[in-house]
Amino acid sequence: MEESTDRWMLWGIGFFVILVLAFPAYRLLEPGSRETTKEAYVNDLVVSGQQLFVDNCVACHGPDATGGIGPALNSKQFLGSASDDQIRSLISSGIPGSQMSAYLQDSGGPLTAEQINAVSSYLRSLEKNAPDRPDWRAMMSSGPVTTSAGSTTTTAGPTTSTTGAAVDGKAIYAGKCRVCHGANLEGGVGLPLGPGSDAVADSDQTLIGFITDGVAGTAMPAWGGKLSSEEIQAVLGYIRSVQNG
Repeated sequence: MEESTDRWMLWGIGFFVILVLAFPAYRLLEPGSRETTKEAYVNDLVVSGQQLFVDNCVACHGPDATGGIGPALNSKQFLGSASDDQIRSLISSGIPGSQMSAYLQDSGGPLTAEQINAVSSYLRSLEKNAPDRPDWRAMMSSGPVTTSAGSTTTTAGPTTSTTGAAVDGKAIYAGKCRVCHGANLEGGVGLPLGPGSDAVADSDQTLIGFITDGVAGTAMPAWGGKLSSEEIQAVLGYIRSVQNG
């Protein structure tokens, strides 16, 4: 009995010594392990956020967030002034009075809070190499263009102003639609609209509805508040002219 008791005491002392040595080792190794796990989690968020950005944001903010219809988010000015919370808030709630709608599901958008966090993480990952863009707030513009009647259409900004009797649908398409649907309507981020595409079979009213109201669940924005009915009709006319050769 005494030998058995001594043996168990020795085992207990040995186990206690192992525990005493294990705690310092844990304290030395755990921070590095946690940091590695955190880094892997952030990397996964960035990859997921990049794909979500392509699916939902490229139509307005351009490839690699370099700007398009919407501001250039890949810029030192934006990323240096906006906190992660502010970026998440902008994506979640949108910007009233602009085409930037709310993307959080609780606000009627398509994304969960985790997905919005992923998009924010992707944008933050661009900060290290973000270009200097003092004009990051400005919309991309193809410059002044001339309508068939010699009037001028200005495509820099969220609205299009036209003067004169004729409206140049090709010019409006170049300034507003080309970034997604391609220079020759061949498609890209957006669906193809040219010859052989499904859009050929769509009625004029259907296409006008898509342009005016956007397409729910996609990156296609609503242009009804930005283009007049005459301008939308002119864009449709240009699309049909390309489809018809």
